[in-house]
Amino acid sequence: MPIFDAHVYYGETPFSKSLATREAILATLQSREITGAALLSGLAADCDFATGNRRLRDIVSAEDGLFGWVMLNAGYSAESQEEQRRHEMKRGIIGAAMFGHNGRPVLLEDAREILNAQRRYAKPVALHVPDGEAVHAGREIAVAFPAMKFLWLAMGGDDWRSAVAIAKQHLNIYLEISGSLDADKIAYASSVLTPRKLIYGSGQPHADPSLPLALVETSPTLTRADRSRILSENAVALLRAVAESEEESGEDTEDESDAE
Repeated sequence: MPIFDAHVYYGETPFSKSLATREAILATLQSREITGAALLSGLAADCDFATGNRRLRDIVSAEDGLFGWVMLNAGYSAESQEEQRRHEMKRGIIGAAMFGHNGRPVLLEDAREILNAQRRYAKPVALHVPDGEAVHAGREIAVAFPAMKFLWLAMGGDDWRSAVAIAKQHLNIYLEISGSLDADKIAYASSVLTPRKLIYGSGQPHADPSLPLALVETSPTLTRADRSRILSENAVALLRAVAESEEESGEDTEDESDAE
């Protein structure tokens, strides 16, 4: 059964070089029988989002099954909008990602201008939602932008039940299943929502991709078709929607500032 990991960090860490290069990423995914991935730059998530995005863009390759999220920073609105212009029309870029910093989640008041600009690209936004505070902040964002699709990375952490309840109320919220390893999580979410709103992701190399995979494989309420949707088909549908929007726009441009 194909597996697509929607939450993978590109870059070398103090503990791992397994995702430090395109070749290492492909070898790592193959060893874990993962057929494709959406990458985030670890450097962009931690500190330097412009440099991290540029390096990530260089290794994105739809032909190899490697797609990318462009990291934006709510504390730097003008710079983030420049990153949108520079990267989001590149084929293989699935959408934008936003993380909170210093214990503060992504807030609507900080991100509004960036998200307004994101409308132009018709691509989803991955929000890092690791706890209850981020869940409620993410809800405010989803309400303010009902036509935009949001993928909640980490599914609310230990507050996954709140994430499920809110995703049930709002059609534009999808849940990436890493975070808490509660054995009941997938069965509960798939029954309250639908398997079509759940997307496999791991957070590797910071987390073991086999653990959320096991939650899906051992959930007693899922059919084989449900597992296939969660492990790959839902993510592929998201990618297909992005590809179709790119074909309609006819854009795959290089930013002038990238040309040397």
